[in-house]
Amino acid sequence: MQFKSILAVACLALLAAAGCATTTSQTSQTGPSKPVVITGKPLKPSQEEISARVAQELRDLGEKEMVTEKKQPAAESDQPETVTYDIPIVINSRVEYFIDYFQTRVPKRFRIWLSRSGRYLPMMRAILKEHGLPEDLVYLALIESGFSCQAYSRAHAVGPWQFIRGTGKRYGLAINYWVDERRDPVKATHAAARYLKDLHEEFGSWYLAAAAYNAGEGKIRRALKRYKADNFWSISQGRRYYLKSETRQYVPKMIAAAIIAKEPDKYGFTDIKYEEPMVFDVVKVHPGTSLGVAAKLAGIKSKELNYLNPELRRWAIPPTGGMYELRIPQGDKASFEVAYAKLPLRQRKARVGAVTVQVHRGDTLGRIAKTHGVRLNDLMAMNPNLNPRRLRIGQAVVVPPGRGSSGVRVAKASSSRPHRSLAGSPRGTRKIHHTVKSGDTLWHISRAYNINWRDILRWNGRHTSRLQVGQHLVLYVPSAKAEGKVDTKPAPSGNLIYVVRRGDNLWTIGRRYGVTPNQLKRWNNLRSSAIAPGDKLTVKR
Repeated sequence: MQFKSILAVACLALLAAAGCATTTSQTSQTGPSKPVVITGKPLKPSQEEISARVAQELRDLGEKEMVTEKKQPAAESDQPETVTYDIPIVINSRVEYFIDYFQTRVPKRFRIWLSRSGRYLPMMRAILKEHGLPEDLVYLALIESGFSCQAYSRAHAVGPWQFIRGTGKRYGLAINYWVDERRDPVKATHAAARYLKDLHEEFGSWYLAAAAYNAGEGKIRRALKRYKADNFWSISQGRRYYLKSETRQYVPKMIAAAIIAKEPDKYGFTDIKYEEPMVFDVVKVHPGTSLGVAAKLAGIKSKELNYLNPELRRWAIPPTGGMYELRIPQGDKASFEVAYAKLPLRQRKARVGAVTVQVHRGDTLGRIAKTHGVRLNDLMAMNPNLNPRRLRIGQAVVVPPGRGSSGVRVAKASSSRPHRSLAGSPRGTRKIHHTVKSGDTLWHISRAYNINWRDILRWNGRHTSRLQVGQHLVLYVPSAKAEGKVDTKPAPSGNLIYVVRRGDNLWTIGRRYGVTPNQLKRWNNLRSSAIAPGDKLTVKR
């Protein structure tokens, strides 16, 4: 009898030892008893550091919260392919809630995320591995943005890894008028890897690192101190509300997303059409190169070029900073480089939609920006070598396309400075008359002429924004913006004279004034509908 007791104790000890080496379970403080923790298969020798960290985290959790549960292995022939993880996976009531949430609340959205993951997963996993991180941290990007480079949150976080401006710049991402590298899936993943590595080195836990990625390291540091805790579940349980709900749910959501993404069919996400992996060639182009020109040389549409380079915010490569690495479709590098080398520098440069104005006495960059309806930061970005405190009369300033800009290339023009006096046109502007039509508002008129609606009130001595159909308004339109605007000073006969602008035709002009193309042809003795910029047409009233 004594021998049997000793044998039984020995068997239990062996089973316990074997259980600790394979599958462990956790009694969560916030979930049902014995949730499962999946440790995954041994990693490759090149990832020994990853394996050691994950194993240590599981041991730490096990010492505090684990009980052992040994399962009998199935017959080798009947055993399905094992799903493995390289981050600790805890299944408790909170994780189960989000598994159900993705299945029943947002299945269409989650299906789109899974489809989109095919484009970015291989590249992102490779980058995480390069930085010595668990590859399954890629599922942070899934719950952050659904792998969307255009994602933008209420907290002004941007891109697939949802960096806020400060953190993005801290980890080397350029954010300015020309580019926002938070949208670049490659550069943003490198930045996220460096950030997560720093967080793990501080907290020693992937769960705490993930929570800090969401809430900030300072918040997690204070939460651990506040609750005298050393793990994520302790600072997020029960009535501990110091962390926002979003952060308390962040880790369970990440775990649930990883579990479903690894076995989508098992959870009802069948027949997912995964996007093709992101592949491309990289070519070096000069500062200021037009994206339209680059797209044409690559044999693709501008939209496709933007899809490969989502960090580019404007119509051209940044005009400063040296050669730029531009992504083009794979296989087109050789032909692109040959064609690009033959292209004269003048034809590579892009100034589409921009105008060059001259500085006049009393001008400031702020005044020029306001006159042309652009932001001061944008104006300074277009003129990086311009000292705003040392403007010289006659100095050239490149003005980017403003709100309502027609995008027409203009060679040179003068700056406009709206004066308070209405006696004559202010220098650099053209005085025109606008006749109010049905549906017109000050906002619509100001947008059409790219001027400030308050200036319209001032120029016309008005204190109310109410307009009446047929009313004549005096406008001072910048010469650079006045090409093709309505030079509608009433003729002695009461008719209007319209100056044709680029892109006009008789139909659009007729629609503007409520007349037909045939009437315009008859009033102006036109034999055909052909008109050219600069032509003056009589519009009878």
